[in-house]
Amino acid sequence: MNGLRRIGAVGAASLVLWTREVARILGTTTRAVRIGASLGGVVAALFGLALAVVAGQQLTAEVPAELRSSMLRTSFAAAALTAGLVAVVLCVSAPARTALQNLLDLLPVSRAEARIGQLVPVLAAGLLYSAALTSTSVVVIVRTSPGAGGIALGLVSYVLLLSAVLLLTVGLFALLQTAGRAGVRLPAPYASTFAGALSLAVVLAATVPDILAPPAEVVAGWSPAELLPARIFARAAVSFEIGAAVAVAVWMLLAALVLWAGSRQRGPEGARAGTPVLRGSRPLARNAWCGRLWVELLVAVRNPQYLTTALLLPLGVVAVAALRQAPAAMLIVPALAGALPVLPFVLAVQSVGRTMAVHWVPTLSAGARAPWRWPKALAAAAAGAGLAVPVLIAVLAIGLIPVSQLPDVLLRCLLGLVAALLCGAVIPYSEEQPLSATVGGFLLALLYMSSTLVIGWATGGAAPGTDRLLILAVAIVFAGLFAVVAGRHASREPGRA
Repeated sequence: MNGLRRIGAVGAASLVLWTREVARILGTTTRAVRIGASLGGVVAALFGLALAVVAGQQLTAEVPAELRSSMLRTSFAAAALTAGLVAVVLCVSAPARTALQNLLDLLPVSRAEARIGQLVPVLAAGLLYSAALTSTSVVVIVRTSPGAGGIALGLVSYVLLLSAVLLLTVGLFALLQTAGRAGVRLPAPYASTFAGALSLAVVLAATVPDILAPPAEVVAGWSPAELLPARIFARAAVSFEIGAAVAVAVWMLLAALVLWAGSRQRGPEGARAGTPVLRGSRPLARNAWCGRLWVELLVAVRNPQYLTTALLLPLGVVAVAALRQAPAAMLIVPALAGALPVLPFVLAVQSVGRTMAVHWVPTLSAGARAPWRWPKALAAAAAGAGLAVPVLIAVLAIGLIPVSQLPDVLLRCLLGLVAALLCGAVIPYSEEQPLSATVGGFLLALLYMSSTLVIGWATGGAAPGTDRLLILAVAIVFAGLFAVVAGRHASREPGRA
């Protein structure tokens, strides 16, 4: 119990530190930050409810009992895949080491307790986000269950599945990252990419077969593959069986053990070092605007997550190309391929936070009108284009998306960029707080996905090209909001100095 108390104390301290840091940066109170975070959770719940309503409209007919198990297996596999993807994103985007961790090293708190305690708020946010994105599984449970008892059993199995996959993926990522650093002697960014790619491969291997296989192709009977988490938890959701309940308990225990083992690994001694990209380069002209643009571009491309994304994107193209070979996946391949060029632009969510500590320097040296908002935006766009253009050329050359969809992809890249800048200004990224990356990324995903879904729904029966005009209009609104929020930050720079 003492260990649980220490983990809870570290988690509470991490949450308080993040709340106070955000309040200080935004010039508001901790109460306002808590209210804003609560409203974000409510919005996420409403977003999940909207997805559930849309899915419920598709599932109008009564489902035969013999198909219930197959539908639950497919639905739970999709939920496990989403939770695994969320966990990998959280691990890749989190800072390697924090000031709180340095302080805890001096206290009688074990390494595992300190690490898990800092992960508690992150995992809680990841669970909320995963639940919002996989709310269609709730619809399947409710519509296919015979009664209230079946619904309760299915919902419990669903929540336990999300929790187990999150814990397993985070723990596996930590173990693989340590193996990459200590065993293969990889630098920290490459070790992070290695761990992220392998963790993602494991998640895909365990879930994609059930997602792509139509219900009629699911073969009855038992095999070792039936012990996979999505299948075991789906079986437990169908009816209460002793064997399935024991298997679920074993998976939960294994998830806790993997997380504990991963948390015992020693993290990097300092923050992840940036890669020396564009070494020896100079600004195009000797003025404040070009100088700031050059600095922002260096910060963007030397971001460790930038290198990780550069290494993962080719793997993503190969994976989507391989997925095209499955007939059942043909409907989702264009959407996945079109999303790949957008990913580099969402890295702008870290842009404001990475230079927040030194924003006051040009303000004091060049005056209150020293530029930084639009040079930052242009640098983020240039850095994102450096990765997105080769990926876009590859998916067009392979034929994953038709050339006619190129304007739509470019507009979504623009929307992802300005949404990331806005969310990064509202929740600035901090190398000292893992929760900053989690909450900022959560807000970005919620804003981007809700915008695209609403635009798609609103223009369902409209004239061709209306959706493009709406995306452009929303992007302009987001850019204006970014300028306003960033202007509030600029007005407080002399005080920070």
